[in-house]
Amino acid sequence: MRESSLAQSLAIESQIRLPGSAGRLLKQIRDIESVAPIFRDAGLVKAVQRPATVDLTVSGVATHSCIKRALGGFIYASAAVRTDMLIDSNRISTRGSDSVAELDDIDFEAQRKRLDLVEMRQAYALVERQLKNAEASQLILLDTPLFIAREMIPLKRNVKHWQEYEKTRTAISSFWENYREQLFPWNPQGAVLVSILSQRFSAIVSIARQDLKTEEGRKHLLLTDGFNQAQANRLVDLESRLSGVGDYRFIKGILGAFTRTMAFRMTENRARMEPTEPVEFGVVGFHFRGGRSSEIQMAQLAGEESDWNTETLDEVAWKLMVLDMQGQRKSTPLPQLLGHQQLKMLEQFTAYYRQGLSNAMKENHVEETWLSGLFEENEQ
Repeated sequence: MRESSLAQSLAIESQIRLPGSAGRLLKQIRDIESVAPIFRDAGLVKAVQRPATVDLTVSGVATHSCIKRALGGFIYASAAVRTDMLIDSNRISTRGSDSVAELDDIDFEAQRKRLDLVEMRQAYALVERQLKNAEASQLILLDTPLFIAREMIPLKRNVKHWQEYEKTRTAISSFWENYREQLFPWNPQGAVLVSILSQRFSAIVSIARQDLKTEEGRKHLLLTDGFNQAQANRLVDLESRLSGVGDYRFIKGILGAFTRTMAFRMTENRARMEPTEPVEFGVVGFHFRGGRSSEIQMAQLAGEESDWNTETLDEVAWKLMVLDMQGQRKSTPLPQLLGHQQLKMLEQFTAYYRQGLSNAMKENHVEETWLSGLFEENEQ
């Protein structure tokens, strides 16, 4: 048998596969183009109008955490930064910033999930400080979920993880109990609290695949957001028409610049969120896209169908779109982008903290034979 190099194998394979791959991609593009107008006419995808002049006060909370090996175990650092901005007749300036941080040791058990909970708690702490301010921003952005999803809830036997969960759940529950009436939509003049996430891209496609002629099929949609039943009836055989088109590719195809999807409920037929008390007031979301090169993101809001309509949702959407910036190949609202710039120091500071911890322990009267191997590991 004739031997071939990797370069030759790849060249041959590309010649064989190229025509078929190109043909499939072109077919998928045609399928998306044939369905996209129906999504628009049914109200499932909407163009968002932006004002020529923007006047807005906004605060963005950015979070980050990291873990370092130290002394035979682990230490972590978690921080959140809130950046307050003013846009006055399209002129942008910062109004101030605030931050919280936490450093401690951590065991191996579910480290990343525990730190996700810590970040949520820190984000809410900064929002609470903002709302205590007499001049609270009109729009407050989070980069963590508003509520704790089912997959973030640990088993009770994981003691440390469960304690972190309980602490975060209590903090979120207390926040909504104390400040819900200050926030939009319960207070028409209140601040809008929005969580910006990159997830659930298949939501609007999955909803469109339901039988939208029935109440059961429409229960996920916010009908107050301009749903057109007559046009939606044209979405027949959607499953077969979109066969082979991935959900993410499809939503990228139907969402152009400055568009959003119809809002949908995030609590219908979905594993429960915590804390249950504030979640009972409703959780809704929609996907949006700013500029042509922007990534698709999801906005998560508290409230129910009776609390939101097309006008108020568009009001939130255009504000998110004008704040959208490209940072390290990821779309991020400008206030959070500035916050992430500050959070870059966290990794280096954690390394300093680890060194300080080592020095502090060396100065204690601890058996040198027990410590020697640990410090050697730390210096590697």
